[in-house]
Amino acid sequence: MSESLSISIALPVRNGANYLREALDSICAQTFSDFELVISDNASTDETPHICEEYARQDRRIKLSRSKVFLAQADNVNRAVDLCSGEWVKLFCHDDLMAPDCMATIARVVSGCTSRTGLIGNGEQWLYANGYCYRKPAAPCRSENWEGRQFLRARLLRRHTSPATVPSLTTATVRKSAWQSCGRFDSRFLHFDAFLWTNLLMEWDYIYAPEALTTNRIHRAQIAVSARKSLRSIEDHRLFWHEFVRKYGDTLGLGLWSRFLLRSRWLGWAGLAVAVPILRGDLPNAAAVFVRTPIAGWPLLPAFVARSYRYEKRRIATLIGHVPVSEIYPT
Repeated sequence: MSESLSISIALPVRNGANYLREALDSICAQTFSDFELVISDNASTDETPHICEEYARQDRRIKLSRSKVFLAQADNVNRAVDLCSGEWVKLFCHDDLMAPDCMATIARVVSGCTSRTGLIGNGEQWLYANGYCYRKPAAPCRSENWEGRQFLRARLLRRHTSPATVPSLTTATVRKSAWQSCGRFDSRFLHFDAFLWTNLLMEWDYIYAPEALTTNRIHRAQIAVSARKSLRSIEDHRLFWHEFVRKYGDTLGLGLWSRFLLRSRWLGWAGLAVAVPILRGDLPNAAAVFVRTPIAGWPLLPAFVARSYRYEKRRIATLIGHVPVSEIYPT
């Protein structure tokens, strides 16, 4: 890598042989080549180690490291980022894909960053099990520059209609020093990525590049699917937003109503957990999920279920003709 622009790709993986080759091929085919790829293999027991070794022999940019003991997912992602030598780290998942100009676009954005920029998010598209690829209607291809706290206030309190969102893992590129300053990913949470970015933006600025630079593969083995089925998303959001409001409520100038809304965000995830089986036509499972949600939320939960159902119905309207509902919401 050149000394003038230092970018790494961090790829944590655990038993990813099913999709790993496609992900690595998409990385190796980038039009921009001045990066390193760091793979942290989390004690895989399938063909993952052999695939990684094969690619590392073929491409000197690939740095491979294997953990001999199993790590929690967040800990393996932390390990991957720790091993990166770049000033900036593009996070990536073994089951996703990069557009050919992904790293070139990230490099261009990085070159225009100020010293206060700590996070870059990018647009994405979704690849379903039947091969159908979808992205939202095109937004203006113009990067958005946000002061971190301003973005959080606008986003969390729904005060702007920009396509910019808090990134997921695959859509994030982070300044390594910013990531370190925020304490790295918290293994208490399955949603450790979005939660860290939220904390990070209290001290660092944000750039959002709307181009669809990455493809998120939707399938049954995704962490997001297991989080929804286990209701971990609900518990994650209950704990995180309570801690966030307590720590940053005064700094963000949040009033009592805004604090209540943020502490209640977990109800939106509970509503989604119930709405999804309704959309799949599985009413008995929807009822079972309702009963498993925290009793404290039951009085308000029907309203959140109705809201989630309406939102998801609109969101998938253009997908229904191309993708079965069972593949939009895999179980």
